[in-house]
Amino acid sequence: MNKRQETFPAIQTISLENSFTTLKTANVELEITVGINSEDYGWFELYDVETGGEEWHAEGGLWIENNVVTGYDGVFSLPIAVINKLKEWGYDVSEVE
Repeated sequence: MNKRQETFPAIQTISLENSFTTLKTANVELEITVGINSEDYGWFELYDVETGGEEWHAEGGLWIENNVVTGYDGVFSLPIAVINKLKEWGYDVSEVE
């Protein structure tokens, strides 16, 4: 298992929500980093380029078993750019899509 990390730009539609409603939604230019630390753990971080993360920022963990991403934390739904990077690296993300 090789440790790896990549930072890349992406434009995503993201929302800020609470348990009652969606507070705002926007198309945001993001800087995203995805990393794999071991056979069973990875992570991600993203922030908006315009404010350097003051307006939009998220980070979380990725749980992996036998090259299958089985779970994550930190966000309500895993951003598509993170999912696509994991697919590019050969991970099965069917459980978290």
